[in-house]
Amino acid sequence: MNARRGRPQGGPHPRQVPGYAEARRAGGLPVVPDQPPELAVRPTANGLFLRFVAFAAGGLVAILAVVLLMDPLGVPGAWQAPVFGVLGLTWFVLLFRRLAAVGRQSAAELQRGYTTLVLDFGGFWVGEGPLTLSGDMRAAWDYRGTWHLNHRDGHVLRAPDRSIDPPGMYPSPHRPGQYELWTGATWLGHYAD
Repeated sequence: MNARRGRPQGGPHPRQVPGYAEARRAGGLPVVPDQPPELAVRPTANGLFLRFVAFAAGGLVAILAVVLLMDPLGVPGAWQAPVFGVLGLTWFVLLFRRLAAVGRQSAAELQRGYTTLVLDFGGFWVGEGPLTLSGDMRAAWDYRGTWHLNHRDGHVLRAPDRSIDPPGMYPSPHRPGQYELWTGATWLGHYAD
């Protein structure tokens, strides 16, 4: 999914957005099947999220180990800060790329009517989602309208509440003619072509 980014400005419920009825008729909205779906998106969003957490923790440990080993290995003091900087920056960039991959898988699952990853708040892409005063991304999520499946075997953890629209890609209230990720509670500012 090729996406463009931008901050959402709040907005109406997806059903109130111009283009919703046309998108529904064309089959362009998230489809929540009557029966539990198969795990069609591999690797699953939850599986990638667990790898993301392991990479984050492992990267910190590896960077710390390198920093602690620089003196015993005889790395000159003038080289230590640049080595630390390059390692830290590389880890940071890779970390955000992995998080974006989790987001792509999550959005793909949501379009198929299920999720394997449930968040209370947060986002996947830098520069998207509402910001709090502290600058943290705190987009609320509401997954009640979609199937929640176990990421390993696909068994049902929670059936959808059919009275609630599921999260997923809907016609955007901010960019007419484009689709934007609705979290079930707010517009995330993640746009698909």
